[in-house]
Amino acid sequence: MACDLTSGRSKPCKDGIGGVKEILLCAFDDATYGAVSGGAIADITSDTTYYRWAVTKNSASLAQNVQSSVENGTIFYEQVLTVNMAKQEASVTAELTNVLRNCLSIIVRDNNDNWHVMGLKRSAEATGGNIGTGAATGDLNGYNLVFTAEEVAPCPFAPNLADSTVVSGLTGAVTINPAY
Repeated sequence: MACDLTSGRSKPCKDGIGGVKEILLCAFDDATYGAVSGGAIADITSDTTYYRWAVTKNSASLAQNVQSSVENGTIFYEQVLTVNMAKQEASVTAELTNVLRNCLSIIVRDNNDNWHVMGLKRSAEATGGNIGTGAATGDLNGYNLVFTAEEVAPCPFAPNLADSTVVSGLTGAVTINPAY
């Protein structure tokens, strides 16, 4: 059989939490990654600037929905990033206009400090959301954005990109803006 099983999984420790810390964005054509091995990439091979967007705790999520058709013999992973960002600002709205028009490479840093590459082979794109003021005093005044990618495999894990303006140890010169 072409899809032989190779391992199992014991029950893991209860030491992981949900949620997203931040996202890194760049134009899809600007990022080149090393090969995926064991569910992870070890290298970013292009000279790339990622633009860092911090998110408020409990306001962003990454879901990887398995889409399978028994009739057609197909399976793909719908990667969906949902981000709420508080406070509308003219400069942010202008930059988001550029972001929303682009095909993107998105790296999602979760609250366990795992880095996930969304849209690795086919890009991620904005597929919905809104900019709103809310109705009640305590409602969100800001941005609610949805990005989606459809990939043949789940998001691979990426190297640690935190705590440096220019990330070392990679083949490509990777810059994070704004810096840590």
